Amino acid sequence: MSSPPSFDPSEPDVHGPSGLSDAPSQPKHNALLKIALGVVILAGAALTVWLVAHFGLKSVAASLGALGLSGFATFCGYTLAVFVLLGSAWFVIAPELPGRLLLAFIFGRLLREAAADVLPFSQLGGFVMGARAANLLGAPAALSVASCIVDLGAEMLGQLLFTAAGIAILAHDAPPAFPHKALDPVLWVGLGVGLVTAGLFVFSQQAGMTLLNRFSGGWPSEMRSQVVAIQASLQSLYRRPARVLASVVLHFAAWIAATGGVWIVLRFMGASLSFESIIAMESLIYLLRSAAFFVPGAIGVLEGGYILLGPVFGLRPELALSLSLVKRGRDLALGLPAVVVWQMLEGRRLLGWGRPRDGAPSISGSA
Repeated sequence: MSSPPSFDPSEPDVHGPSGLSDAPSQPKHNALLKIALGVVILAGAALTVWLVAHFGLKSVAASLGALGLSGFATFCGYTLAVFVLLGSAWFVIAPELPGRLLLAFIFGRLLREAAADVLPFSQLGGFVMGARAANLLGAPAALSVASCIVDLGAEMLGQLLFTAAGIAILAHDAPPAFPHKALDPVLWVGLGVGLVTAGLFVFSQQAGMTLLNRFSGGWPSEMRSQVVAIQASLQSLYRRPARVLASVVLHFAAWIAATGGVWIVLRFMGASLSFESIIAMESLIYLLRSAAFFVPGAIGVLEGGYILLGPVFGLRPELALSLSLVKRGRDLALGLPAVVVWQMLEGRRLLGWGRPRDGAPSISGSA
C-alpha cells in the first residue's frame, strides 16, 4: 500500500500510523487468516457439490432447464431493479447531492454486494469497494464513507423488519411441517439479538469515530484530515433522522421486492408457492446467512439453508437447491461485470483520466 490511509481491500494493511510494521508476527497472522479463509471457501464449495450429487444432478439440471435462459435473464433484470431501490436507500441519506449522482450510489451498492458474493472478501471489503466506487463516480470521499456507514445500519433495521414480517406470517399461517417448538424460540431470540446488534452498531459509529479522532492526533495530516471529515459528515447525517428513516423504509421495500424475484424463479420452474410463504422462507434464509457473516459469499450456507427449509415450505429438495444455484448464477452474472467496470474506473483514475470529486481527500488516500 502506498500510504497509511488506504482503504484498498485487495491487500491487508500491516502498517501503523508511522508506516512501519506493527509487529513481526503480523505477516504470519495475515497468512493464517488467508489459509482459514481458503479452508472455509473450499468447505462451502465441497458441500455445494455434495448436495448436487446427493439430490441428483439430473433432477437439479431439469429444474434449471425449466427456468431457461429467458427466465434467468428476467430474474437478473428484476434484480437490477431491486438495486435501484437499494442505491436509492443509500442516496437518500446523503443530503444536497445532484440527482445525477444517484447512478453512482446504485453502482456502488451493486459493487458492494458483488464484493461479498463474488470476491473472497468479507462484508467490510464490500463496504470499502462500494464507498470507493461512489467516490470515483463523483460523490465526495468523506460523504461516501459516512453515508455508507449509516446505510449499513439502515439496512440492518430494514432486514429486521423483514424478519419480523416473516415471523408474523409464520405465527399466523405457518406450513403444517414447520417445527414451531424447535424454531420459534430461536427466531425470537435471533430477532432480539438483531435489534441489540443494530443499536450497538449505530451507537458505535459515533463513539468509534470520536475515539478514533482522539487517538489520531499523531497520525499523518492527510490521514487525520480524512478521519475528521468522515466524523463531521457522520454527525451531519444523523442530524437528519427523516432521511435515515426513509432509508430504512426503502431497505424494507427492497427486501420485499427481492422476494418477488424468488417468486418469479419458482414460477418459471413450475413451483406454486404463495408470496407470503416466500417472504417467511426468505426471512429465515437470510437470518441464517447473517449468522454466518464470516463465510465469504455464504458459500454452502445458502445451499444448506434452502435444502433444510425449502421442503418445510413445500419445495422439493432438488428444487430448493436449484433455487440457491440460480441465485449464485445471478450473483456472478451481475457481480463480475460490476467488478470489471470498477477496475476500469480505477484504471482511468491511475491514468489521470478521472478523479474523485474535489473537496475531500480520496478514499484511497492519494491526491
